[in-house]
Amino acid sequence: MSPGGRLRPLAFFTLMCGFGLRLDSSWQHLASLLLAIGAVLAAAGLLALGRARAARDAFVQPPGRG
Repeated sequence: MSPGGRLRPLAFFTLMCGFGLRLDSSWQHLASLLLAIGAVLAAAGLLALGRARAARDAFVQPPGRG
């Protein structure tokens, strides 16, 4: 499994925990921290997914041709 495939579910879980805690007023600081961490993990997961897809779809000319 690619790194992006591991990070995105973790990011989703972290974001959902952050949104759930955001509803409770006494946990605002922890919720904000979880939302920030989840956003960073989601961005890293999408970036890794994009890099893996770009590397897989890259055209490499076979040696000896051309």
